[in-house]
Amino acid sequence: MRPATREEEDAIIGFFDGMDPSVFGRVAGPHRLAIVERDGIQFVALATDLALRLPPEVLAGADAGGLPIGTFEDGTFHLDLQGAVLAARHTKAQSVRLNEHAARLFLYGRNALATSVEGHDPSLEKGDACIVTNPRGECVGIGVVVGSFKGTKEAVRPVVDLGTYLRDQDE
Repeated sequence: MRPATREEEDAIIGFFDGMDPSVFGRVAGPHRLAIVERDGIQFVALATDLALRLPPEVLAGADAGGLPIGTFEDGTFHLDLQGAVLAARHTKAQSVRLNEHAARLFLYGRNALATSVEGHDPSLEKGDACIVTNPRGECVGIGVVVGSFKGTKEAVRPVVDLGTYLRDQDE
C-alpha cells in the first residue's frame, strides 16, 4: 500500500468531478487516496493518514488496506461497486433511480425497463455507465444505459450489482 501519486490523484478526483464537482470531498471525507497493488491490479482505496504513515517496510508488504473504491488501469480510474455505494449517498449525478420492484429485480441481475425508472440524470446517454439506486437513493448496482428512458423498453442493463456476490456463492 502506498499513497497515490499526484497524477493518480488528479485522475481519480477528475473522475468524481466529472460526476459532480463537489462529490469527491464528500465521499473521501478526511481520508487520503491510497494504491494497493495485488495480483497486478492497482486498487484505489480511501485510507487514513495514520495508515499511510506506517513504516515503509510494513506498507510495502500490505496487499490490502483502506476502503476500496475502484481500480486504476492505464492512467484511468474505474469506479467499483463500493465506490458507487459511497458516491450515491452524496450525488444524483450519473444515477438512475428505480421503483422498489425494479430495484429488487436489478439485484437479481435483471434489466431495468424505462417504465421502472422514477428519475435519472438527464445528461445520461446510451452507452453511459450509471449508478443504479432504489427509491431511497441507496445504490443497488452499476449499470449501462442501453435504451431510452421513455417508453416501455429496456433502459438499463446491469454491469454489477449488490446481489452478484450472493449469486456467485451459489455457483
